Amino acid sequence: MRKTFKAKIAIILVVIAFLFFFSNDFGLIDVEKTSIITAIAIDKENDDYLVTAQIAVPEATDTNSENLKAQLTGKGSTVGAALKDLGDVSGWFPKLAFCNLILVGNSLTNTNVIEALDYFAKTLRVQDSALVALTEKDAKEVLSSSTPLDNISAFALQKIMFKTQGFDNDVASTDIKTFCVGHYSKNNSSYMPLVKMVSSGEDGANSGQGGTKSQGGSSGNESGEKTKDKKVLYDARSTALFKDGHFVGELDSDLTLTLNALTENFKGTTLPVDGVLDSSEKKSNYLLSVTGSKHKIKFVKGDVPTLSIKLSLYCKISDHAVEGSTEALSENKPLPKELTDKTHDIMRDRIDRLVKKSIETKCDFLGLNEKLYRFNHKQYSQYKDDLLSKMKVQITVNIEGQK
Repeated sequence: MRKTFKAKIAIILVVIAFLFFFSNDFGLIDVEKTSIITAIAIDKENDDYLVTAQIAVPEATDTNSENLKAQLTGKGSTVGAALKDLGDVSGWFPKLAFCNLILVGNSLTNTNVIEALDYFAKTLRVQDSALVALTEKDAKEVLSSSTPLDNISAFALQKIMFKTQGFDNDVASTDIKTFCVGHYSKNNSSYMPLVKMVSSGEDGANSGQGGTKSQGGSSGNESGEKTKDKKVLYDARSTALFKDGHFVGELDSDLTLTLNALTENFKGTTLPVDGVLDSSEKKSNYLLSVTGSKHKIKFVKGDVPTLSIKLSLYCKISDHAVEGSTEALSENKPLPKELTDKTHDIMRDRIDRLVKKSIETKCDFLGLNEKLYRFNHKQYSQYKDDLLSKMKVQITVNIEGQK
């Protein structure tokens, strides 16, 4: 009896599943009418947003196994309206589930950037882990660029912005969730990588195959002729700073590296230390590899909030160059005292410059207001409006090598 009852239940469930499937009640979308968006570029033209979507177009044949790319641009008074317009002019439903990169153009630096990004933070159509970055030029221009790193520029950008352990931690990668959390927190501050295009010194491949389509369905290559684009590389080692959603400043590559040393795992990063004078007054250039790091940022008790920043780096020599020396590089060579002192001075100076940059721009990218609120709540109400300018700073740097 029990077996018969279970069999009947199983048959009923199968029938229900088939009914849902054939009646399309699962809300399936025709594949031919769906565009898989890999990246989005947001620019502003007067009072309207221009949203450019990079779409992966599978067109494999016997002679071509590559996935071509297409670009569509929509226009609207809001980002959501521009995305809807993108679908209306193309006939493709814009599927954002695979969108892992959102580029913000420099035309938005004069406005509150959160007005453009808020849509992606609240909608369930985009992953919270989608990377966000500011571009030095129009975001559409960066997305349309040709690079030797990958057939699709969005994939090449993701490679340099999201590096695995073993590469230098020199990019302040930020996703849409982290950026918006920083904006709405007590710090009202956020940051994101600043993407710059650098010429690679070679011509790109013919770009006639994957034309760029804009509003109204017009092709970016209407003549059908194949043109050559200059291939570019991308530099994302600078960081754009935002206060209350407005662009307020930029961290150079050295300060971005220092910011990552104080906030993330720094293992595997290399540090060039040049011009080290030894006992014989010879100048040496070193390349150090960080084998381990520890950082701690907190407020210590006092009449005035005192910020304590501690950084410990454990390093080994990866390379060494000195004029007139034939000394072989040893894996177990300890760090000379002059090298340790020079590295200490470099990192301490960079931390000091980083704190001064925070004070200058009033951008609390280290999350100090949040720390004061959580751990020194009695002082928070008194210093919350001018903490950066009134706090004291103690910087401790420790550099160690192999013994």
